[in-house]
Amino acid sequence: MRVLARPAFRNRPQNPYNALIYSAMREQGVQVSEYYGGRWLLGQQDVFHIHWPESAFNHGLVGAWLTSRVLLTAMDRLRRQGTRCIWTAHNLAAHERRFPKAEARAWRAFHARLDGFISLTSYGLGAARERFPELREVPGFVVAHPHFRGAYPDVLTRAQARSALGIAPDARVVAYLGRILEYKNVPELVRVFLQTVAGSAASDARPWQLLVAGQPRSPTQTAQVTAACAGDPRVRLWLRHIANEELQLFLRAADLVVLPYREIFNSGTALLALSFDRPVLMPSSPTSLDLRESCGDDWVHVYDSLSPEVLRATLEAVERLPERNAVPGLRARDPQLIAAQHVAAYRSVIERG
Repeated sequence: MRVLARPAFRNRPQNPYNALIYSAMREQGVQVSEYYGGRWLLGQQDVFHIHWPESAFNHGLVGAWLTSRVLLTAMDRLRRQGTRCIWTAHNLAAHERRFPKAEARAWRAFHARLDGFISLTSYGLGAARERFPELREVPGFVVAHPHFRGAYPDVLTRAQARSALGIAPDARVVAYLGRILEYKNVPELVRVFLQTVAGSAASDARPWQLLVAGQPRSPTQTAQVTAACAGDPRVRLWLRHIANEELQLFLRAADLVVLPYREIFNSGTALLALSFDRPVLMPSSPTSLDLRESCGDDWVHVYDSLSPEVLRATLEAVERLPERNAVPGLRARDPQLIAAQHVAAYRSVIERG
């Protein structure tokens, strides 16, 4: 089988999701090529697998239009050659929602060219068909997000990570990792954390620490996060790109990773935390509830509204969890298994004709 992927390996430094899957496919005998520039013009392909087509609309409108037009042209040409076009529905809209009308037109044109699509959850499959009625006649498949065990350096103990960061061994440590975007609501996490600390000062002598590590999208996000901290030393900021080798510092030091998002459809960050054996607190949604069911309610905690009471109760619930190799459900997310499930979906679409 010959698979062209957009992207396959070139986004590995930012997100190893694709590289994990396609590397495993190659080990299983599948030929995987990278869609890049004009390379899609070269050679016959069985499948063109597309990820995040909406991401262009997080930037300028002219660039988004050009990127979408090139993608649609590639899909047309490949389909004329007999290639099947398959999309993984990571999101159902661009995060920034900057150009809704242009984006809606691009989605309609894109979906009209699909031969199949993949969702990371059963809920996501139905949600995609509900939002985009044109998908109701398109074959859909559920293939879970793989875990990230082994994808990043991970040799530190909790004690070593805290020592390297200058954090007391007995501190209560909350962490946020990832890009700082408007919808991710990081200033609200800072405010809730400081309210939690203020309400716990009389009864809890242990130090508290919030680690915020990630690159803001714009100076506006930088200013908002910095202002929310109000100079409080219990909030420490690394407002920059976090190198892959640094991730273990923040994840291993943390008692709890919090995703304060205003909305959530799928989250690779949640899988990243769980792959480092760190419990997560995230907004309640069908997909987060699905993750809780598969990985256990000791490890996945959800909220309807993030508050000091929720944060304090979750920290108390997770403080005795094991430090390593304890999250149930991750074996079913092994990249080799996930790759094989992708290949089975491809074959189904190809055989459908």
